[in-house]
This record gives sequence, structure tokens and C-alpha cells, in this order.
Amino acid sequence: MSDNKDEKIEDVLVDSELARKLVPNKFKFTSQQGRARRQKLLMGAKKLSETQAINDITLAAVCEEADIPRASAYHFFPNVEAIFLALRFLNAIEILEILATVETEKYDRWQGYLTALVERCVQIFHSDQTKAKLIYDTNTPDFEGDGFGEDMDHQIVKLVYQRLDERYEMPNFEDIEDVLLITYSIVNAIFTLSYRLHEGITDHYIQEATTASIAYLRCYLPEKLPRKHR
Repeated sequence: MSDNKDEKIEDVLVDSELARKLVPNKFKFTSQQGRARRQKLLMGAKKLSETQAINDITLAAVCEEADIPRASAYHFFPNVEAIFLALRFLNAIEILEILATVETEKYDRWQGYLTALVERCVQIFHSDQTKAKLIYDTNTPDFEGDGFGEDMDHQIVKLVYQRLDERYEMPNFEDIEDVLLITYSIVNAIFTLSYRLHEGITDHYIQEATTASIAYLRCYLPEKLPRKHR
């Protein structure tokens, strides 16, 4: 990782509500040494997750990989689950940023844009298997009860609606974002099934996710949405 990338990660972590929930009153270390140690713990956990099941990784193992004394690690994270929650949070932010680069300009129909989003997600997971593992594997720390996962889902849905609305004359009905949230959930469920059966997102399940999500949206959107004139 570049220094700029590391600084960006630190800013996201320090300023997030999740940080305060993970390590109340302890997370914001401004010293260069503190920032470097937190980053080493995160990258150590990520490195171990490339070859091990996440629920088998201990805080002691992360500290050894990061070359950080265990006593010091508690200043940054109370347990290994908190480290992986922080990684999952960072992954969600990165995925959202990447999906924001998928524009609707290339596609005459909304189906093309939706297909491109699904394919872009898969490219992210293929380029970094630890991202898929944190989201779809069994027995991994999740945001349940804290609202962070739900918030990220809604941010992705809002992004998709914004992109569609910029390009097409979208139908004006009140629960359109709920419909898009269900569409997103369909893709997520199929990806989960693929990962748990095959430890990855296979071509077959990519096609199934695309087909199912488009079929569902066709119940609410016309086959061809009028394009906005600019």
C-alpha cells in the first residue's frame, strides 16, 4: 500500500462511528507510531486471512504476524473480532468507491448498467479474495446489531438510484429504493450461496445473480427507460 492509501485508511477509521464502537475513547492515536501499529495489525490480519479461516485466527497470531506486542494491540482493538470488523468496514468503503466509477453513459438500457455493476463487484472479489471471505464466509464477524452493514447497503442503493436517475426517466413511485434494496439483496444472496458452495463467485452464479436481479426489477421498471435529454 502507498502512504497516501494508508493515510486515507487512517482517516476513515479514526473519523468513523464504527471506530468509537470498536474501541471507545482509545481509537484516535495521532502519533506516527500509533498509526503505524494500527495499520500493521490490520494488514497482519488481512495477510493471515488469505490462507486461514477467519474464525481460526487469534489475536496472538495477528500480533505475531504484525510484530506488535499483544499488550500494545489492546490499545487499538479489544479483540481479534474488532480487527476484522474494521477491515470489513474499510472494504465496504472501498467497494462503494469503486462502484461509483461505473457510469450509465455506456448503456442504452438499465439492464446493461445493472450487469456492469454485478461484473464490477465480481472483479473486486477476484482481485482480493479476502474481501469476499469477510462478507460471504461463515462464522466471520459482521455488523449485525450495530447498523453499519445496513447503512452501507443503503449507501450502495442510493448510489445506484442516483446513477439511474441521472441517465433515465425513472418511474416516480415512493418505494423505488426499497425495490433496489431487494434487488441488491438478491445479488448478495446468490453470491453468498456461490461462495459457501465453491469458496468463490463462479461464472454460473454470476449469471444467476444477473438474471435474477434483472428479472425482479422488470416487475417494476419498463424494458426500456426513456433516456434523459441533456
